[in-house]
This record gives sequence, structure tokens and C-alpha cells, in this order.
Amino acid sequence: MTSRTCIAVDSTCDLPAKFIQQHNIEVLPIYINYDGGQALDYRDPQTMLDFYKNHSKEQFGLAQSDPLSVSDMTHILKERLLPNYDLVQVVTINSKKSDVYKRVSEAALVNEPKFREMEKSEGRAPFRIRLYDSMSMFTGHALLVYELVKKIHVENMPLNKSIRAIDNMRDQVYGYLIPNDLSYMRDRRHLRKGDNNISWINFKLASALNLRPIVQLHRGKTDKIDTGKGFLGALEKLFAHVRKQITQGLTSDVIAMSYGGLLEEIKDEPVLAEFREFCKEHDIKTMLSMMSMTGAINVGPKSFALSFATDKNLA
Repeated sequence: MTSRTCIAVDSTCDLPAKFIQQHNIEVLPIYINYDGGQALDYRDPQTMLDFYKNHSKEQFGLAQSDPLSVSDMTHILKERLLPNYDLVQVVTINSKKSDVYKRVSEAALVNEPKFREMEKSEGRAPFRIRLYDSMSMFTGHALLVYELVKKIHVENMPLNKSIRAIDNMRDQVYGYLIPNDLSYMRDRRHLRKGDNNISWINFKLASALNLRPIVQLHRGKTDKIDTGKGFLGALEKLFAHVRKQITQGLTSDVIAMSYGGLLEEIKDEPVLAEFREFCKEHDIKTMLSMMSMTGAINVGPKSFALSFATDKNLA
């Protein structure tokens, strides 16, 4: 992949800032409309820190996220992508959960005549924008992009072949989510696209018993697989589940994780430190990032997400 080719993701892709910077990944922002204003989520570390430090349910409890408009995407194409690249490979969040894929596709279609005109008038190389639907969210999205980067930069695989490789892995990705504030999810259940009936949470009972659900996301389906006593109890159960899958064998050498808050709140938790050490002993890397602002307003702050890939039946 030449310097005139780049990978682009939307801001829901929970990759660490260092990884994004190292591999020149372009981030397409998402609007957050909240009580009193509008913000842009584009995975800027300082903006994310400020968001989590100052987050309040009163301000963001019913906030809604909205992908860039076709006009906004056209501006990004003109100002940021066209001057620097000839080919942009966009990997988006699950198109059934968000309109990011649709908006980028529409912008590319609307602007295609302009691209062709530029090629003629300026004598520049043809500009192409390609889209790939990760069919995943948060850390699952991040895991596939990690694999795409590895195929291109480590294994020196051409872009087309690399996309085919992650396409083969896409159905092997298992994502998990532990929501922390159940009242937040209860209040927002009518706002979540495709999740109007969150039947796997009995909010009142779960809150009374201090239970946290462990939710599995696989091939577009969302199911509760277990519960834990409190957030750390649920985290411990999730890690026990993932250890079994690691022992059986994974198809990716990384486990992607994200937390809806400041990483200093969770990175030294013994249950997480022990899990990361287990992964290291089994030659599995772990990536931990802040959950996107968009993710946090949809599932609640202080939530935890994790994804791995396997071609085995779950243990």
C-alpha cells in the first residue's frame, strides 16, 4: 500500500490513538447532539478526556449520534482526502446499526463526476473510495481494522487480498459488552437503532440485585449470555469465558478492549491485569482504548467492550 492509499474508519472504531497515528488511519467524525449543544466525535484524545471528565447524565442521557451528512462528507473528501490520497479504503460500523456506510456511499456517488473531471483537468491519478461494512461495532470493528493493517503492513499483502482476508474473518468476530449504568440503557431503549426491545434486561430486578448483563454481539445478533454481580463481577465472568476461547485457539492474535471512561479508572484493576497477563502468556496481544463518545452515549459511560475472533465453536 503506497503513501497515496489510506484506511479510513468512523469514530466508533475503538482503536487506541497511538495505533491510529502510527498507521495513518483517517477518522470520519460523527455528530453528537446533546442537551445544550452539538459535539464532533472524531477520537481526538483530549476531546475524549474532556468528554469523560465532564460527562453528566442530565446533559448526555438522551443525546443522539448522527453520521456526517452528504454535504459534510463532500467537504472532507475535498479538503482532506482528495489532496492526499488516490485510494481511500473506508471500513465502517455495522450498516444495520448506523447510517455511516450509507452516507459515505452517497457522497462518493454524488462526487464521482467531479473526481473524473479532476483527473482530466489536472492530470492526476484516478481517485477511488471503497467501502467495507465491518458488520460489527466498537471493539469488533477495531479488531478487523487491526487485522487489515497487519495484512498490509506486516504481511505485505495487497489491499484487495487483505480485504478478502478480513472478509473471511468477519463472521468469526465475537463482541461483548458490559453496560454499567442500567438506568441509562432503560431510558434510551427507544433510541437505539435495531434494539427497540431490549428483552434481555429486567432493569428493575437487575438494579435491585446489583447485576450487570454480559451481552454478546455476533453476526449482527445481540444476546445476553450471562450476568455478574456488579461491574467487576461481570468483568471476571467475561474474562473467564474468553480464557476458554484462547485455550481453544483464536484466528486473530489480538483481543480488542475498550472502556467508556478514563483508562486510569480501569487499567490497574487486578481482574484486568491478570487477564492481560494470561493473554501475554498465550502470545495474544491486548489493545485497550477509550470507548468512542458515540459508543458511550448509546450504551452508557463506564461500560466495557471486548472482541476476539475464532473459527471454533465456543467452549
